[in-house]
Amino acid sequence: MKIALTGSIACGKTTVANHLRSLGYTVLDADQISHDLTADHGQALPAIEESFPGTVTATGRLDRHKLAEIVFSDPSKRAILEGILHPMIRERMQVMLEAGDSPKGLIFGDVPLLYEAGFDSDYDSVWVVSATHDLQISRMQERDSLSAEEAEKRIAAQMPLSEKEKRADAVITTNGTLEETCDQVDVLVRTVLASLSPPSIPRRRVRSVPIETVSEKMEIPPKPRPSPFSGLPRPLRLTLSVLLILVLCISAFFITRDFLARQEERRRLEAEAAERAQHPLYYGDLVLSYSRLRGLDPALVSAIILCESSYNPKAESRLGARGLMQIMEDTAEWIAHRLSVSDYSFDLLYDPETNISFGTWYLAYLANRFSHDPKKMVCAYHAGQGNVDKWLSNPDYSHDGITLDVIPTSDTAAYCDKVLKARDKYEKYYFPTPSPVPSPTPSID
Repeated sequence: MKIALTGSIACGKTTVANHLRSLGYTVLDADQISHDLTADHGQALPAIEESFPGTVTATGRLDRHKLAEIVFSDPSKRAILEGILHPMIRERMQVMLEAGDSPKGLIFGDVPLLYEAGFDSDYDSVWVVSATHDLQISRMQERDSLSAEEAEKRIAAQMPLSEKEKRADAVITTNGTLEETCDQVDVLVRTVLASLSPPSIPRRRVRSVPIETVSEKMEIPPKPRPSPFSGLPRPLRLTLSVLLILVLCISAFFITRDFLARQEERRRLEAEAAERAQHPLYYGDLVLSYSRLRGLDPALVSAIILCESSYNPKAESRLGARGLMQIMEDTAEWIAHRLSVSDYSFDLLYDPETNISFGTWYLAYLANRFSHDPKKMVCAYHAGQGNVDKWLSNPDYSHDGITLDVIPTSDTAAYCDKVLKARDKYEKYYFPTPSPVPSPTPSID
């Protein structure tokens, strides 16, 4: 049986893993595998050097400090690094899990980012190691010499611990003493082993009995055991039997209902976690501050960035649009002039803050031009404001010259639908402020 250990930072997962090793069990360490992959001349170094030039020395050694400075200051860079390492780590762990030899059929995998990386499907059971938030902070301050603010940032960078606990099969708390933690692990191990072992049937001792005695016993029928209701009148016995059956049926109904409700809640949480992973939010402070400055919906701005560049600040389209919000050069020059940017150059559009500042200004311009209608704003952002003006003036596309009933190009219609759906997800998970949702706009292409 394959069991995964996971949890948030500074929750005591290493303590649990070491205790399992002391019991003789094999515990595979994802962090150690990651370190092996990035050791001198490691398997992952060519891909890391290709994505992060200058981080691998000529002697084949990874400059870990330089790489950390890059990935911890930019979430999109961290995502690129995880995209390199996670598949390699998973492949090695799967091989080791299948080949591993551990007592009584139990083998453990120590995987810090189990749910974030999608490794949980590789295991039969998941145990989450948990601790209070204050205890996590104090442990990181003592262990890593971090400030409280730095510790908070590292905790916030991971999936919430409460969500991991909901998805886990068992939770081990490390708020107490080491002995109390180990006792919890011992109980879980015994429970798992008991579930894997079939119940033993005690062997009866056979005693030889003379044939005469057997025949004599066979002639005497066994005396039936009296029923607890045998002294009651027959109608009352029937009534009690019916009531007992009814109580059992009602109990079975509530037990089944509660079980199905828990299963449904677990499926809902897993679906939400997957949905949230598909709609990440990087540069959230910049998105929120510039959206407020320009009077825009931050959920809509986040959705446009996701659909335009997938939060890659170095993205560049085949037409030359750059950065997070994919701004063309002539549009950027016009915005720079309107914002009175004296030291403007098109390369500034690779800077996340500059790109979000320019993009939100242009989006606010479109909002004022199209009465803050998200549908027309998104279409103008994708196809140009001139095209939207033409569509509104055409009775085939707009019945009143104000409402955009039909988007006449399929690519813009698909883009608009994708952005508005993504906006709803960002409102749900990051900016829970309701905004009007336009009716679906058909395409005539």
